[in-house]
Amino acid sequence: MSDNLQTLIMNAERTYQQAAVTYQSASIDQQVATKPMLDKAGELLVSLQTKQLQSAITVSDQDVAEMKELRNKVNEAAALQTALTSFVSLLMKFV
Repeated sequence: MSDNLQTLIMNAERTYQQAAVTYQSASIDQQVATKPMLDKAGELLVSLQTKQLQSAITVSDQDVAEMKELRNKVNEAAALQTALTSFVSLLMKFV
C-alpha cells in the first residue's frame, strides 16, 4: 500500500469526523441541508477503506494535499455543505 493512500485515508477519516462534529453544532436548517452529503461521505469512506485492502488505488501528493485542505474547511458550519460536496467528489475519484 502506498504511503499516499494511507495518508489520504487517515485524513479522510479525520475530515469525516470533523464534519460530523461541525454538523452536530450546526443549525437545524444547516443539518437538514447537509445530512445527505454527510451520509454519502461516510459511505464513500467505507468504500475507500475496502478498496485499500485491494491495493488498486493510486493517490498523488496533490490528492493528499486536497484532503488536508478539506479537513480545515469542514471546521466552519457555514462552509460545511460546500466542503462536504468537495469531500465526496474527491472520495469518488477512488471508489
